[in-house]
Amino acid sequence: MNSVRTYICCIKPREQNQTMNFLQPPAQTITTNKTRAQVALAPRHGLMDWIRKMNNTPDISGTNGKILNVTLEELAKHNKKTDCWTAIAGNVYNISPYLDFHPGGVDEIMRGAGIDATTLFQEIHSWVNFGSMLEKCLVGRLISKPNSNETASTKPKSLPPRLRFDFRQPDSKSLKLFIYTTYLTLTTENIFVHIENSKKISILVFIDGFVHTIAIELFELVTNDITVHISTNSRGQIEIDLKKQNDQIWKTIGKFASNHLSVCPVQDFEPIYFMATLIKRSPVTHDSDWYTFSLPSNIFMLPPIGYHIRLRQSKDGILIVKPYTVVDKLNSEQNLSSDQTIELLIKHYTDRTMTPMLQKLNIGDTIEMSSFEGTFDYTKINTCKTLILVAAGTGLTPMFRIINYVIKQTENQVDMNVILLFFNKTQDDILCGEELQTISKQNKVIVHDILSRPGPEWTGETGYIRGELLHRLLPSISSTTNVTETLVCVCGPTPFSKLAIDLLKEHGYNDNCLHLFLA
Repeated sequence: MNSVRTYICCIKPREQNQTMNFLQPPAQTITTNKTRAQVALAPRHGLMDWIRKMNNTPDISGTNGKILNVTLEELAKHNKKTDCWTAIAGNVYNISPYLDFHPGGVDEIMRGAGIDATTLFQEIHSWVNFGSMLEKCLVGRLISKPNSNETASTKPKSLPPRLRFDFRQPDSKSLKLFIYTTYLTLTTENIFVHIENSKKISILVFIDGFVHTIAIELFELVTNDITVHISTNSRGQIEIDLKKQNDQIWKTIGKFASNHLSVCPVQDFEPIYFMATLIKRSPVTHDSDWYTFSLPSNIFMLPPIGYHIRLRQSKDGILIVKPYTVVDKLNSEQNLSSDQTIELLIKHYTDRTMTPMLQKLNIGDTIEMSSFEGTFDYTKINTCKTLILVAAGTGLTPMFRIINYVIKQTENQVDMNVILLFFNKTQDDILCGEELQTISKQNKVIVHDILSRPGPEWTGETGYIRGELLHRLLPSISSTTNVTETLVCVCGPTPFSKLAIDLLKEHGYNDNCLHLFLA
């Protein structure tokens, strides 16, 4: 498949100011970087007024409660103020009733009329939960029209077969669940387990871009004592041990839920939410903090490298959701993250919605956290001889655990050339700068810090991402280079990432060795 692999990670939204920063080189002009004007709304057209209108208007979507399949051709027909549909993240909404309630004005929101406005929405409102804001306006799902010229390599990946499931009762006090897969490199990081009210169990298994769900309402109550392991006798076999609250042999395991043994592409899967507790927060830079959350005892979760979770909070009746990449301390002998804690590195923005709420959390407060998401296959690193990491700002977050994994590999005598290009505005913005320099001095990773607004004392690289810089700092690549031995990971704001990919291709790196993390 000759296309750039796209993954999601936590990056900061584009800053709305007139000063040039590392998001783009000076010669480029990106219109969405302009400050978005606020429009004076009519009386009774505020956020809470919209929520009341949405909840009190019958058939506000105009579909009589039906969920339609909408093609791009059909979507394009609904591009007028009186008949306005838009698509966001695969869902189609009738936004005609919302136009006069939009804080940015009717003309601004009409830019998404009759089109897939996902990219436009992410650039301006990436922190807003559109699913909650437009819940009752849902028309249906955006689908692709079948293409007679489609080849096997361009067709969407077909759903894999369902997993097989079984259970046993070794004795009257315990229950053992078995999930059979054919995925021979399966680890416990591929598995998420949630026990709800000691009665319902949901198990998610992440395999090759799909989420397999096992969902059961158990016959009797169990404790929150969860043990997950991969069978040593049969590779790809998952075994989950549970303890019963009552000492008895069950007649049956219980009832299977409607989504039991279902399969769903990762990008379409709605994660499971639970309450996590803030147990520690410490500063990293002038505007970034390290957060440690403890997981409840009814959750088993070890997010794989490069994966993220979502945090969710309600504000003025609207659910605000933001993804954050799970991180570990760089090159630390003590792995802080465990099956009971999640580490996040979060940059704060005073003009955003989520981070001010996070800053108000006290130690011991709870917040909704989701099951993990992502598709990055970190085992590709195992065949690498050259690993290149290109990050801007908080785009460094998925690189933390990649770097830690690489350090362990090199300690095991694996020969690998690792280069990090890290772009920031000022020296104060560099995340974990001391740790990165320590790693660099130990010859484990070559670190290049590039600043777009350096101070007079800065002696390192300056400017923006550009072809000349890549040619000078990165190894050359030829047509004979084995693509399985080269991996390039890119993460940063969308304009930065897109430009980085274009420049890397000009430098000789092709789609097969490029991995792009996007918001």
